[in-house]
Amino acid sequence: MDAANPLCRCLLLAVGLAAVIGCQSDKANQIARGQMPQPIDPLAPLAPVAPPTNPAVPYTPIAPLGPVAPLKPDGRAVVPTLGSGPVAGSSVLPDAKGPVVKTGFTASKGIGTAADSLRASVPRIKVVAIIGANNVITDQEVVEAVYQQYHQLAALAGHARTAKQKEMYTIVLRKTIERELILDEMYAKLKKANKINVIDEIKEFATQSADRQLRAYRTDYGAKSDEEFAAMLRSQGLTVQVIRRQMERQMMAEQYVSSALKEKGRRAGLGEVRDYYDKHPDEFQVAERVKWQHLFIATKNYATPRAAYDRATALWRQAANGADFGMLAVQADEGFAKQQKGFGTGEKRKEIQPADLEETVWSLKQAQISGVVQTPTGYHVVKVVERDYAGVQPFDTAVQSKIREKLTRATLEVEYKKLVEELWRKGVVRVFEE
Repeated sequence: MDAANPLCRCLLLAVGLAAVIGCQSDKANQIARGQMPQPIDPLAPLAPVAPPTNPAVPYTPIAPLGPVAPLKPDGRAVVPTLGSGPVAGSSVLPDAKGPVVKTGFTASKGIGTAADSLRASVPRIKVVAIIGANNVITDQEVVEAVYQQYHQLAALAGHARTAKQKEMYTIVLRKTIERELILDEMYAKLKKANKINVIDEIKEFATQSADRQLRAYRTDYGAKSDEEFAAMLRSQGLTVQVIRRQMERQMMAEQYVSSALKEKGRRAGLGEVRDYYDKHPDEFQVAERVKWQHLFIATKNYATPRAAYDRATALWRQAANGADFGMLAVQADEGFAKQQKGFGTGEKRKEIQPADLEETVWSLKQAQISGVVQTPTGYHVVKVVERDYAGVQPFDTAVQSKIREKLTRATLEVEYKKLVEELWRKGVVRVFEE
């Protein structure tokens, strides 16, 4: 399979998944995949392991993982933990009137923060939930997912901080359970349909996508190497392994739900797209904007003003006759445009610099070149490269594609919730509380 073509790969995965969506789950085929020394199944339930290799969980069921928020400079924070002891009964069903899972929170004795745990290599294997027979969720994976939303806690202190942290922990734990319920269902159906090879394809696709995202995050962090990036995360109580696992497993869950949606043939038609466009004009407003090129000849650099004017006129003629304006500016400009690859400063009204050119710039249409414009310091020639007029975007193919993608995403979220509710009803979820 061509790994360089992710779109084709994604479509092929969708076809493979759609072929088995209608199958019934085979609970008897779930195998215990606990603490095994051999490589585990890519969609196998998670086993309780040391923190650096624990899987993480996204804090939204559909949206991709956002940038990791930093901790305070000292890296310390209260780490919520759960006690041991199973909750009597079977399934924990979602309840719109209150939290899904009851949890208790205390600070771990001897461990100040998750960051301290990582630096000291102290294992924190604390089971907080079991999905089905053997799908284990640990405290560490939930804690790290909470830390990725640390910006919500940074401005709080005391009881407000503790209450918010408990709320976040409960929400993240529920999302973790929902994701693992979906992956457990996906694994069972693919295995029953003898589609284990599809699991490998999904895993490979998710791994490649996670690699790209992690490289982008490393660049955003300004890390010069993988080791430096990992160290930055460890100082915040996070690990590359956890974040990678989080990305991969969320992507696999989304792929499963997306395939179910495609199999049902749900796709927004042109009429539905047009209706959305007509009812939401505020979403398609375009601000007036201009992108322009600039060539300046400074009077002070010439013996007489006339000599400067003649030089500017000669350059204007070249541009008017089809010469590359950007190249002319880079070669002959005597102002800031040379350092800006020929482009002028400012894209909105009242932002054009120098201000003497404001009227000239906005008077031009796209691709139009001005005459020689005199200012107190010299002579200018201007060309408008792009021009957007204020108003509503036209109902073109680009806008249609954007609306269709948004509507599909909304439908995907609805299907995700429906599937999760169904799995809550028929699955067995045991949550441990203090």
